[in-house]
Amino acid sequence: MSGSIGLVLSGGGARGAYEVGVLTYLAEHHPKLLDRIRVVTGTSVGAVNAAFMASRGVTVAAVAELADIWRSLEIDQLVGIDKRGMSELLATGGKRLIGRPVTSPPVGLLSVDGITRIVAERTDWRGLRRVVRSGRLDAVGFAATDIGTGKTVFFVDHADHIQGRWPRGEDAPQAERVLLGPLHVLASAAIPILFPPVAVAGRWFIDGGVRYNTPLSPALALGAESLLIISVRAVEDAHTDAPQGSFAGFGQIVGKVLDSVFLDRIGYDLDRMRRINDWIASIEETLPADALSAIRAAMVAKGRPSYRTVRFAHVQPSKDLGALAAQHLGSAKGAGPFSFARVLRALFQDDTGTTGDAASFLLFDGGYAETLIKQGHADAAKAEPFMQTL
Repeated sequence: MSGSIGLVLSGGGARGAYEVGVLTYLAEHHPKLLDRIRVVTGTSVGAVNAAFMASRGVTVAAVAELADIWRSLEIDQLVGIDKRGMSELLATGGKRLIGRPVTSPPVGLLSVDGITRIVAERTDWRGLRRVVRSGRLDAVGFAATDIGTGKTVFFVDHADHIQGRWPRGEDAPQAERVLLGPLHVLASAAIPILFPPVAVAGRWFIDGGVRYNTPLSPALALGAESLLIISVRAVEDAHTDAPQGSFAGFGQIVGKVLDSVFLDRIGYDLDRMRRINDWIASIEETLPADALSAIRAAMVAKGRPSYRTVRFAHVQPSKDLGALAAQHLGSAKGAGPFSFARVLRALFQDDTGTTGDAASFLLFDGGYAETLIKQGHADAAKAEPFMQTL
């Protein structure tokens, strides 16, 4: 096969190590596919991985370096309870109860200074601009949610020759061409309530996964001819349910909330792509040779895209990443008496220790990352037939 590939990376917190596992398989068995990646889009942790990869030109060496970073993570160096932020939040609420005017602090329940440092220091931001200007990549973009409007903003840097044909409608992302920097990634990855919101050019943003967790439409709008989509929610048959008959605990509630936030519309988007592909194939099979060209011209005249067949490969976990998180909580690095891993185990694991959906978003631990990298590698191998169609 030939043509440009769009790499689309979903959000999901610490589950992002899974994406690196898929990319590792690609680097080992299909390095030429990496060379054909011309558009990179991501949301939340997908934006973190996307920024790092794109800034180094999406190379085999970049994949290996990113995998090493994930394997070296120590949770207590990255995430912790933000006691000061919580105090400010409570104090603000108290002042408002007694009628005193006060400005709300932009805080979250967790301190993520370590994650901020990794995003700012490990990605080659000048390199990110250079790969677009030099023509190695056509476009790089990240989705974030504007708190003021509730809409998705898609921050993108693209080559001058790219004329993005953006989707329309109330739910369509609003594209903004910018010079990408750390704030755009941090805005995309600000998990609501848990992580503090991020200000970009006078507006406040939270995680893009709230509304647009898998930005595949922007990849097509920016000219990708085929798509490699990596998401981090397991196939339906793999989900591990908590035992029935008793309340499973606070962690189970938080886990389901986060799952629903990051579930988004990928199933719908993939089904729509399949339907359009089937529609085009049916026209070619049943109507005269020039019928498709005439239909495409009519669609363009109505302001719609000239629909085309889109080849794609979608890789997602075949095992429940929440259940894998539960297995790792007891052995997370640095699990001392005040370790954040203990907080996760106490608050975000279900009472029986069966699942840890909420913890799987926050378990930034090298051991857990290694497990997800291996799982991503294995699932990519199973998706080999689809890889060969790209």
